[in-house]
Amino acid sequence: MAVPPEKMITGLPKRWQVQASGALAILIFLGSINQGKAAETGQQIFETLCMACHTIGNGKLVGPDLAGVTLRRDESWLKRQIKEPDRLLAENDPIAMQLLQEANNLPMVPLGLNDAQVEAVFAYLKSTEQQANVAVGVPTQYMRIVLVSMLVLIVLTLIGRRAGKKKVDVG
Repeated sequence: MAVPPEKMITGLPKRWQVQASGALAILIFLGSINQGKAAETGQQIFETLCMACHTIGNGKLVGPDLAGVTLRRDESWLKRQIKEPDRLLAENDPIAMQLLQEANNLPMVPLGLNDAQVEAVFAYLKSTEQQANVAVGVPTQYMRIVLVSMLVLIVLTLIGRRAGKKKVDVG
């Protein structure tokens, strides 16, 4: 059974491909907004609870400098360190034990953060690295928005061209 040419690319009839592309663009755009909000919330949490002991790029305070931490540490370990540092120490986690030694045996205090807050702090730490890695051009955190905007403009242009080709009876 042959597939009609208008369904070859997406499996959708040609008239629905534009709408599906637009919906996909909106979902991608909303995802980037949510990531930005998480980083903003994480920044607030970091500034309130973490800055007394940690810096990002300004050297060691009580705890280590966190510049580049999401590149140096595994994501699941780092999230666990943020949420339950006392448990990692109780398990004699080698990285946690090394950090404890480097902090003159002053352990990181559990902050009582829930999973959403831990995710937000992680998103913030990750966003600081994205900003540091961009030397010129469009910052990577905005690249998705730029690409989605371009896609939306292309889709709107195609819709306009298609609407412009319709014959309207004015008589």
